[in-house]
Amino acid sequence: MKTPLLSLLALLLVATLARADWVLVQKTDTAGQAIEVTTKIKGDLARVDQGDKMTVIVGAEGMTMLMHAQKMLMKMDLATMKAAVEMAGKAMPGQQAAAKPVATGQKEKVGEWDTEIFTWEGQMGKGRFWVAKDFPKYQEINAISDKLGKVVGKAMSGLAPQASDFDGMVVKSEMTMMGKSVNSQLVSAKEETLDAKEFAPPADYNEMKMPAMPGAAPSK
Repeated sequence: MKTPLLSLLALLLVATLARADWVLVQKTDTAGQAIEVTTKIKGDLARVDQGDKMTVIVGAEGMTMLMHAQKMLMKMDLATMKAAVEMAGKAMPGQQAAAKPVATGQKEKVGEWDTEIFTWEGQMGKGRFWVAKDFPKYQEINAISDKLGKVVGKAMSGLAPQASDFDGMVVKSEMTMMGKSVNSQLVSAKEETLDAKEFAPPADYNEMKMPAMPGAAPSK
């Protein structure tokens, strides 16, 4: 489960949720693999297209992974998602209170945004974050992002900074999580009306069962 879990954690760090419909485009690099990630958001649903090879759809009922070349899908229900994150939390040596980001006082232009740089270090990794304090509606985006993290599992709050820990929007990040680099930079963020059909799996995809975690029942 280590690889699916890392993908889940990276998703929750990269994808931010908002009440309005949004389309966010990011350039990401995970362990040397660079791709463009498009996140489409409608209410509490998020669709994350990782290049043209894989899509992850996240909602209140769980997560669906779409593998386009094979026309296959895998589902992870909410209980399994929570168990995966809680297992990662328990695997940490000695539970500690979640560390808070620290402002460095350094400022830098990232794309169209003026940002302040923050650093963070916790049990699962460390990182630097470029925060745009004048980003439109960042409070709304951050609040829903944290809500999703709490739904997935309380251990999530110790794995990485919470969105609400920042007085602005993270538009660039450079992190090391579980020994792997996870870097991202926001290219664009636009509000636009999205069709709910985009958040449903294609009807012609075949389902493949998600491998069960040790000691847990497989996803239904």
